[in-house]
Amino acid sequence: MIIDKDPFFQIVEKFEYIPFEQTLAWENYKDEGASQFIHFVDNKSTPNICCWGRIIKKPLVGKILDIQGEIKQTTITNKQIQHFWKNVIEEASCNMITYNSVSEYSCDYEISMRRAGFTRPLGNRVCPLTIFVQTQEDRDADRNWRRNLKKSLSENLVFKPINQPTLENAQEISRMFGELKEMKGLGYDLAPNQLMQILKDDNFKLFYALKDDIPLCARIVYIKNRMAADVFAANSFESRKYSATHFMMERIFDHLKEQGVK
Repeated sequence: MIIDKDPFFQIVEKFEYIPFEQTLAWENYKDEGASQFIHFVDNKSTPNICCWGRIIKKPLVGKILDIQGEIKQTTITNKQIQHFWKNVIEEASCNMITYNSVSEYSCDYEISMRRAGFTRPLGNRVCPLTIFVQTQEDRDADRNWRRNLKKSLSENLVFKPINQPTLENAQEISRMFGELKEMKGLGYDLAPNQLMQILKDDNFKLFYALKDDIPLCARIVYIKNRMAADVFAANSFESRKYSATHFMMERIFDHLKEQGVK
């Protein structure tokens, strides 16, 4: 069923884990002023699964509902999954629904979604899988990682968590991401004002790697109930020279381990 925004985010708090793409902060980040959102839940009193999506209007296509993951109970059944997504398709009243999730892949879950009416992407579209890292276990890093990490440790870099991010921090991230965009040929930007929508949420953590007090790269990581997710990376041109990304990620893994993140 479709419900309003406020009761939706009250219901969300009943779940053990909320993926970052389903948080209120992420919806605020995605809100571009005239954006429209739809919020779904299977049952308001005893919710098993819920999600929200953003409506995008495309010429020749019409209204597209873009859904980034969902929030679900671990005890949910395949029948409940299928019923929920079938209702989403029927109630959305859109020309197309796109779905993407960083959750762990489940064959049974995909089958339930297909039975509800979803299909896999066609043509040159891909279905990338999420990489999971067990932070409490020793990692078997490859030779290239070890070499770059060793190089970074000789550069006197400093790892710095930013506990209270400011607009200036958001502007620094945007600037470094602009350089990363140029290096990688990316097709989007990170606007400072939008970044502040997630940086204001205590579950989104900002980390820097600095040299001589100058930020070389930044990472935004979502941490919730002993789980973490990589949200945004921003690397400057100078970061490659010092292998700063390898240094920062190694320190982030150490930080997550100390915080008890799985």
